[in-house]
Amino acid sequence: MVYAIRQVLDSFNNTDLIELIIEHSDNGYFPLELFLLKSKVEFSAYDLENIWNGIYVKAQELEQRDDDMGTQLLRDGAEMCFEKAKLLPKEEEIQDLCKEIAEDLQTAAEEDGIGSKSDSEWVYLEIKEIIEDYVR
Repeated sequence: MVYAIRQVLDSFNNTDLIELIIEHSDNGYFPLELFLLKSKVEFSAYDLENIWNGIYVKAQELEQRDDDMGTQLLRDGAEMCFEKAKLLPKEEEIQDLCKEIAEDLQTAAEEDGIGSKSDSEWVYLEIKEIIEDYVR
């Protein structure tokens, strides 16, 4: 099946595939932020903060729809933002961004209850611990 998927995707030209990704992301089928973070583009701390905020909002929306994918979205988004943040040249910007992500993950677990219905907060609290260790 993977081979067939690759064949189909290879049949698209890049422009059409990009337009399709943007269109379906705008329709709420999946978060575009994860695609952005997987790119080779170097983002500023400000850009990463905005990307992270978008991820967090989408995770909240998933939780409101009783969709447990919000926990995985927080984990993957936090991990990917963290990896991009470590590439930033200014230590202070990295520290501030990482602290914000860790605080948001704690808030997601305690106040917003993302993943609490299925008791799966641990999924993203693990990356929170890694980020906090890095900041220390």
